Parts: sequence; structure tokens; C-alpha cells
Amino acid sequence: MPSKPASGPSGRPAVGVDLPLRRQEWDLLVRLPRSVLVAACAGDEDVDAVAGVAAIAAGQRSRALLVRGVVAAIFAEQLTDNDIEDIGPGVTAVLADCGYAVRLLAERLGPDIALAYGEWLMDIAASVGRTAWEAGRIRLGGVEIHLAERRFVNGIGRELAQALHR
Repeated sequence: MPSKPASGPSGRPAVGVDLPLRRQEWDLLVRLPRSVLVAACAGDEDVDAVAGVAAIAAGQRSRALLVRGVVAAIFAEQLTDNDIEDIGPGVTAVLADCGYAVRLLAERLGPDIALAYGEWLMDIAASVGRTAWEAGRIRLGGVEIHLAERRFVNGIGRELAQALHR
């Protein structure tokens, strides 16, 4: 059953574009940015999760209508703090979901849409910077991050490259 971004009163998406996606595929695309944010934070209290939320919201400015639709759906859900704490498969599962989502989008909507979505996920992961200095950090976009965070961002990049055969 085709889907459209952003849920309407019937439970079906309600922006005017039909997408060749099943409901569970659309739900994965909407859930994945938050999962990436949670995995990037990795339970560390010295992170700027607000920057991650801002990176999710920045998807509203994407050239890809799909990314803008996903952002609208995310913010339409009105999640509570408890809901956000409950989201959180392990890093390996999140990377696998990233690869699956990008392959799905490349196959169904083309490589440009898949690339826009995958790069947005990388931006979300990279936006979460640690606040205290310690060894093993690098600077990415003016923000210091742990090498483990860099490996996570690079992991998403590898999934994106493999999915797009680059």
C-alpha cells in the first residue's frame, strides 16, 4: 500500500505525494532519525542532544520532499521524554536500519532521495557534541566529538556508500 508523508486523521499520511512505501517502511524512516540521535548520545550525559534535535528539524530545509515529510511526521507525533528514552536499539541495529532505509529509498525513489536522507542521518549523528574536554576527540564542523562518535558517523557513511554502490 503506497504511503504519503505526515499522518492524517485516517491514519494514512496526508501530504499530497504518494510514495511507493508500505506503512512499516514509512514508520522506519520516521523512527530512524531519533534512533540515530539516541545512539549518537549513547547514554552519555555530557552531550548536546538539543543539537541533535535541531539537526532533525534542519531536515525541513532539505531539497528532498521525503526528508521534509519525515520531519513533519516526527514533530507531529508529540513524543514525551519517556518515549524518547524508550527508543534506542543498539548502534549495530541502528547502522543496519540506516543501510536498509537507504537501499529501500534508492530502489524505490532513486539515489538522489536516498543520498539526501542518508546525509541527513549523518548530520544528526555528527551534531551531538560532547561538552567536556578529554583525550580521543576530534573536531567536526567546529564541534569536538569522541572518536567513537566519529566511528558511528563513519558507519552511517559506509552504509550509505554500500547502499548506493559508491
